[in-house]
Amino acid sequence: PLDNVNIRKAMSISVLRDVIGPDVLGTGELPAYGWVPPGTGNYEGETYMPDWASQPYDQRVEEAKKLMSEAGYNTENPLKLQLRYNTNENHQRIAVAISDMWKQIGVDVELFNAETAVHYDALRAGDFNVGRAGWLLDYNDPSNTLDLLKTGIAQNEGINWGNNYGRFSNEEYDSLLDQASKELDLGKRAELMHQAEKIAMDNFAAIPIYWYVSKNVVSPKISGFEANAKDINRVRWMSKSE
Repeated sequence: PLDNVNIRKAMSISVLRDVIGPDVLGTGELPAYGWVPPGTGNYEGETYMPDWASQPYDQRVEEAKKLMSEAGYNTENPLKLQLRYNTNENHQRIAVAISDMWKQIGVDVELFNAETAVHYDALRAGDFNVGRAGWLLDYNDPSNTLDLLKTGIAQNEGINWGNNYGRFSNEEYDSLLDQASKELDLGKRAELMHQAEKIAMDNFAAIPIYWYVSKNVVSPKISGFEANAKDINRVRWMSKSE
């Protein structure tokens, strides 16, 4: 059923991301609608934001119910899925919250947790319906997240999908990233990658939930501290007033 883009859309738009950081986790994580984190280097232009993100949540839920109904599912005849997550109290909280959100649109969720190594082995093997995963940038460039959704590479024993757990595959998406990898003009390169990100997100290749945030307590006596995406603050640029 998840091959149906409208079902994936229904499941994404029915997730109320605004409550995850402040209410479910209580630590202020920011709602995510795109695949490249805000503030990522070499990525001029606006952060991806779908039109539906600005719609009232009730309206989004009604649209999701309609999409699910058109696919043959509702609260009386729900789509039954298993949501896998690696064992962690916060991951469990989010899984429970999302399963409640999906229940109202006709998705019956079974929660399944496993230790991290076992969990990611299952994701790499494709042994899941919906699976939780997280990512931290290895280097400050949009390619570090966008490459996660490229089509797998054929090998002797099959296809190596790397960290593309959901097996998203789109020729135009791959082509744009290949072009970007050869483009020396950073502005044109960013434009190609923005186009690729839009294709992936408009096809609901994944359901971004929230961005991690850095947390710092800074005295008002300190000057020169500037929040940044990498959370690197050199003390040599700071000073303290009496």
